[in-house]
Parts: sequence; C-alpha cells; structure tokens
Amino acid sequence: MYYRNFFWHASTLALLATLVTACGGGATPTPTPTPTIQTPEPVLNNVLGVTVDSGPVGTGTNVNRLYTTVKICQPGTNPCQTIDHVLVDTGSSGLRLLASVLTPNLNLTRLTGTSGLPLLNCIQFVDNTFAWGPVAKADVVLGGKTAPSVPIQVIADPAFNTPASACAVGGTAITTATLLGANGILGIGLFREDCGSGCSSNPHKGFYYTCTDASCTATKGALASLDQQVKNPVPLFSSDNNGVLIDLPAVGSAGASVLNGSLIFGIGTQANNQPRSAGVLTTDASGHFTTLLAGQSLNTSFFDSGSNGLFFDATTVPNCSADSGAGFYCPNSPLNLSATLVGANAARIAVSFQIDNATALFSDASKGVLPGLAGPMGDSTTFDWGLPFFYGRRMFFGIEGQASSLGTGPYYAF
Repeated sequence: MYYRNFFWHASTLALLATLVTACGGGATPTPTPTPTIQTPEPVLNNVLGVTVDSGPVGTGTNVNRLYTTVKICQPGTNPCQTIDHVLVDTGSSGLRLLASVLTPNLNLTRLTGTSGLPLLNCIQFVDNTFAWGPVAKADVVLGGKTAPSVPIQVIADPAFNTPASACAVGGTAITTATLLGANGILGIGLFREDCGSGCSSNPHKGFYYTCTDASCTATKGALASLDQQVKNPVPLFSSDNNGVLIDLPAVGSAGASVLNGSLIFGIGTQANNQPRSAGVLTTDASGHFTTLLAGQSLNTSFFDSGSNGLFFDATTVPNCSADSGAGFYCPNSPLNLSATLVGANAARIAVSFQIDNATALFSDASKGVLPGLAGPMGDSTTFDWGLPFFYGRRMFFGIEGQASSLGTGPYYAF
C-alpha cells in the first residue's frame, strides 16, 4: 500500500487579547499557534502486493517465483473465493487456476463452442509443460481493481481429464500445485488474449478445442471468438488499464528467503506508476526483441516474470552435473556478463548480470530468492530474461494497442 503524508496549513490569525487589571493595565499574550492539520493522501487502488517466497505449503521449495493473491467471483454476484500463491507471469495472457483449489460453490459458468459443447483451452509453456481445461467466466478482482466477466481457464478439471493429443505431445501436464509450484497463473503480459484473431478464424491453431460428444471422450479443434478467449484481465479494468509495472527491490548476490514488492496497474496514470527515466523497447508482433551477447544475436528474446532464472545458451559456461542443479549453469566462480538489448524501434539498452553456481545456491533451502540463477535455453535464438532480471528494477509492460506516456504497446520499458 502506498501512503504519503502532506500538510495543509491554515492562515495564521494574530489574536490580541487585553488583560484588564484592577489598575487598568493590560498585556498582550503570546499567540496560540494554529495546529497543523495532517491529512493522508487517499490510498491508491491500483497496487497489488507481490511476494517471492518458497511457494504454497506442501509443494516443496520453489525459487524465484513471484506470487500474488487473486479473488474471483461468479460474474456480478457472490460467492467469491480468494486464492493465494498465484504465479505472476508476464510471459502469458490470462488467469488460469487449478481446479483442485476452487471451492465447489463457485460453480462458474463454462463457455461453449459453436456446437454447444464445452470450450476447452490448451496453453503450452517453454519449459515443455502444458495446461489443459475448460474455459469459464468469472469476475477477477486484483487489489482494488475488478475485471468483469473474464474468460479464465480451469486447469486439470477432472471432468475433462483427456487432453487433446496436439496439446499433450511431448509435454508434462500441469495437474497439481506441486507440479506448478503455484495455485494458478496470472498472465499479465503484452497481449490481450492468449491467441488473438487467428483462433477466431482457424480451429487448428492448437489453443481451443471442444468435445465431440456429450461425454467428452474425444475432442476436436474449435473456433474461439475474441470474446471467448482466455484474457489478460488488465485491459478490462475501467481505468489504469494500459499496462503494468512490477516494482521489486534489489537483492544481494547471497539471496534472501522472502522478497516483497508491488504489482502496479497502469502506466503514467497515477502518481505511483510514472516512468522516471525508462528506456523503451518496442517488440515485434510476437512480443520479442533482440539480445546481443558475446557475438550472438538472439532475436526472439523476452522478459518473463514466470521464469525462475535467466535462460540462454552459452557454450563457455559449464552446466551443473549434480541432480540438485540439473538444468542450470554452474560456473566455478560468479560470472559477470553484459549484453545489449535492441528493440523493434532500434532503441539500445546496455545491461549487466551475474551468473552464480546453481548447486551452491540450492544448498541453502531456506532461500527462495536467488538473483544469480541461470541456465541453458536449448534455443540458439532466444534469451529468456526471467525473474532475476526484475530484482532492483521497475519493469513496465505496455499492452498491445493501449496508449501511454511511453507510447502504444506492445513494449517493455525499465
């Protein structure tokens, strides 16, 4: 919560009082000071607290995971439910919640395809996992902001436990909070929908499906209008809807157990989301910019708060060999690197970062905040600037088609 005091001073009036004595003498007393009236500035309603910690109880130790709390309701009515430890993900669009954490009395209304049978959604992530489940509508409440009647995905609904083969191919299904490391995903990236106009004209885009019969023993590709698609809730706010700002404090190289920060809605719309001296990187139609690193031009780079490390391919940095560090880098000593980020607008921003030994970082299980965590991407054209890059920065995400003082999205700025 942002709170700032300011002072309002009334005009000072000189009050003269005459004290009459028995002999007619008088005196002027010292004027009584006018009291200072302290008035708090109204609490801004565009702030939602975020936390990096070890994750939901019973899910093991999670590192570099940015969580927040989300409230959902039946559209326009009660009941409602508040769900904690929802992953804040700037690399996707839409709210996705595990069916196992939803209370039965919510009874959210499912959307249907053109055949009148349930509309199902697939989302595939770069770590080779996928989420599958029906689309339902809910009012989404994020702090003091409400997005009405938002299509969301219910992940791993047991009534639809056979994912389409094209969705599941080669991937691992997200079915529990332990597998996800969260109770859901809040996708608040650069785009309004998870697919866009392509899915409203082509049933074979891989995002939307529907049942072939009432028992839903099989599925087929389906059209989904823009109104039906799983949506980033931020553009649906009545104000502060042109983007988001993630503001996290810096962390020492040794890491920390917990880190608290703010998710602020809007860009240049209130006192707390004003850009200071931010450099702006516009993106291509897919949300990518270029990272120039050690002679490489990684032209499908992106910023992703949902990734728990910096992921890029580097032949000169050794991979970890131990199971505790599998999938990450293990340099013999901390490695300081630099890169240049280039936007579609030709803007160039020089950045520096450090890579530490992941096995050593993981040796202290009490720490959920590890700024030096990095690993290979398995893609020679991509740099995934994950959550460690966000520490100590104010990261702006301008949503497609939304105007702000930094320009019209999609863009990144920091």
